[in-house]
Amino acid sequence: MEFPSINNYNSSVQNSNLVNLEENLIWNNPEYIPPENFLPSEDPVLNEQFNEQFNGGEFRETRTEMTDGSGNGFGVSTVNFDNVEEIVWTGNQGGHVTSYYGPLLQKYTSFQVHSKDEVRQIRSMDNAILALTRNSLRFQSRRGLPIYTHTSANMIDMQCLLCYSPTSILMGGHQESIIDYDLEANKEKRVVEVGENGCAMLRQHTRFICAGNAFGRIEFKDPVTLKTEHGLDTHSGSLSDFDVQGNYLVTCGFSNSRQGLSVDRFLMVYDLRQMKAITPLPTLTYPLLLKFLPTYSARILVVSPLGQMQILDTIYANAQSSVTCLYQVATGGAMILSVDVSMTSQCVCFGGAVGSIHLMSSNVEPQFNSYSRSTEFVDTDDTVQSIDINDGSIPLSVMPIAYNMNPLLSDWPEEFSKKVYRRTPAVDADILKTMKMQGSIGYAPNHHRRQKQQIISA
Repeated sequence: MEFPSINNYNSSVQNSNLVNLEENLIWNNPEYIPPENFLPSEDPVLNEQFNEQFNGGEFRETRTEMTDGSGNGFGVSTVNFDNVEEIVWTGNQGGHVTSYYGPLLQKYTSFQVHSKDEVRQIRSMDNAILALTRNSLRFQSRRGLPIYTHTSANMIDMQCLLCYSPTSILMGGHQESIIDYDLEANKEKRVVEVGENGCAMLRQHTRFICAGNAFGRIEFKDPVTLKTEHGLDTHSGSLSDFDVQGNYLVTCGFSNSRQGLSVDRFLMVYDLRQMKAITPLPTLTYPLLLKFLPTYSARILVVSPLGQMQILDTIYANAQSSVTCLYQVATGGAMILSVDVSMTSQCVCFGGAVGSIHLMSSNVEPQFNSYSRSTEFVDTDDTVQSIDINDGSIPLSVMPIAYNMNPLLSDWPEEFSKKVYRRTPAVDADILKTMKMQGSIGYAPNHHRRQKQQIISA
């Protein structure tokens, strides 16, 4: 069975009429907020929207970097904020993984996990990261050292993974089964059949494991038995992305039309307490990807393929907001392939089709996590200052000595050496005369017969 495209923008959506419609909607919208790179200083209307009183303009694009391997035409297929350290991980369509440290995107590590297959998803664990490709799972340390690679006959066309416990993960794809993998035993615990539609996306809820297939259906499985408890049919054509937080599940996708698949301009919202759809959310862009902001109860971030980002509220969907905020990612016309939000909701990272990543921040000094662990860096060589050879006031202790290069003159062989323990110096007789005993401890006045810092050795 042929599965519709999930992560890539559908070809029927890339027609010129749709792209021109979206560009006119964005650039002619008086409430649109462009990034700083696109802000024309001579336009007072746009400049006024960056005033401090404008409560909607909370994000700014702060950094843009080209990832390793982008010169070969590989786009950034996945982006993931580390949940333990201040690192953002990126994987491209050529099987290469690059990580960046901090909001300045300082390159941390760069390594290859597969020779040709794209990196479908990256997830960080406490002691390592997991990188999923089409038919393999790489367990890699944060420093870039490979720990092991898992492959099996059950891994045919993998698409997603979910860390539902510290020692177990689920892997799904365009195949008829999902794999429950044990990280401690390094083996597959069980293989669960999900049908011919497969499993393209996995999300975790407090009560369920949500599995979405390529044909718009989301199934809610028991975390222990992995049996389907409930199911929802979201979009008639294809499911593009979905996310769950609290009691709400939001989806975006495609619908069947006479011309083929067309983008749904409405986000489908479901109340998981009743397992029913509530009022859909209209968007100003064509939604392709979406993410809940972790620190908010019902705010969701929606991204279009051309790089427009909109923040919506699932609770107050019917309220007439006085300000509608849009943000344009400076992709230079390239498509957005991946997006992720930090745990603090202060940073959003986008992966572009040309191999670039774009970081948007809502704070001057943003943090990825509230309590991050210190990151291990490479030890740097200590630099030694030059010393004037004619300066006799410089002590010998400041001169570096390479102990591992040449033996020292004092390193005598054992046959010419003898261990002699230092004798305990005798106590002054005057001290013994004036000593008063209190139990096993003797007290005597100090006669001050030794100079300051003087040591008498036997």
